Amino acid sequence: MPNQETKIPSPHRPCALVVDSGAVLAVPPPRGTSVIPLRIVFGEEVLRDVADITAEEFYRRLEAGERATTSAPSPGEYLEALIGADGAEIVCLTLPEHLSGMFTAANLAARLFHESGDERRVTVIDTGTAAAGLGLVARAAAELCTASATADCVYRRVHEACRSVRMFGTLRTLKYLARGGHVPSIVASMSGLLDVRPILELRSGEVHRYALARTESHVLTTFREIAERELPKGQPLWVLAFHSSDEQAAQSILEAVASVTRVARAEVIPLTPALGAHTGPGMSGFAAMPAALS
Repeated sequence: MPNQETKIPSPHRPCALVVDSGAVLAVPPPRGTSVIPLRIVFGEEVLRDVADITAEEFYRRLEAGERATTSAPSPGEYLEALIGADGAEIVCLTLPEHLSGMFTAANLAARLFHESGDERRVTVIDTGTAAAGLGLVARAAAELCTASATADCVYRRVHEACRSVRMFGTLRTLKYLARGGHVPSIVASMSGLLDVRPILELRSGEVHRYALARTESHVLTTFREIAERELPKGQPLWVLAFHSSDEQAAQSILEAVASVTRVARAEVIPLTPALGAHTGPGMSGFAAMPAALS
C-alpha cells in the first residue's frame, strides 16, 4: 500500500475504470480498465471467475450435483485495483448495494486509497443493474476510458447508461435461485411442475416478474413484445443477448429483438460462472440501451 513517501506513477489517461468480472468484458480488458475477479466456491475449493474455470466446466460440475457459492471482491482487492488504475481519476462500477456487498467494499477501498496519500479522485457508482446490464454500462465507460476521454465525460455517460439500460431474462428452472434464498423453494418446485417460465426484469436494482411463458415459442414472442413495447422507438440500440450454457437461445432472443427495433451494436455473451452459480444453466435474455448517449 502506498504512503505519503511513495512516489505514485503519473497516469497516462484522464480516467480509468474498475469493475468486477460480472461485466463480462473481453479478456484482456480494454486499456484503462481493471477487472476484479469474483470467486466461485465449491466446498473448500476457491476459484477465480473466468481465470480458473471455464463456463463449460462450471456447468458440468453444477449439473453433476455440486453446489457452488460465490464470493464478492474484498476491500483489499478493490484497493489493489485502485492503486494500479491508470487514470488521473477513477470510476468504479458495482452491482446494486442491496444485491451485493461490492458497493460497500469498493467505498471502503476508496477511503483507504485516499488515506494512503493518493490524491486521485475515486467515484464509486451503484449502477442499479447487473449481468448484461452492468456489461453495457461498463462497455460504454471502458470505450471512453480507452479513448482518453475526460473524467466528466465518463461520469456523464455512465449515469446516462444507468438510467437508460433495460434488462430482461428468463430461467428454465428456479431451483438455483431457491438454493440461494432468492425465491422460496416451494415456488421453485411449483414452477417446475407447471412448466412455467418467468420473464424477469431487473429495474432500479430490483427484480420484478414481467410476464409468464409456457413454451419456447411463447418465450421468444414475449421477448419480441417486450422489445417493441419497452425499448425506445426509432433509436439505434446497443444490445447484449446473454445466456448461461445456451448460446442458441440468446441468439434467438437477439434476432427477436432485432426484428422490431433498430439494433446498431449487438453481442451475444455467456454469463460468467460466478453469475451462473445463482441462475443455473438455461438462463437467457437481453439488455439494451441507446447506442448513442449524449
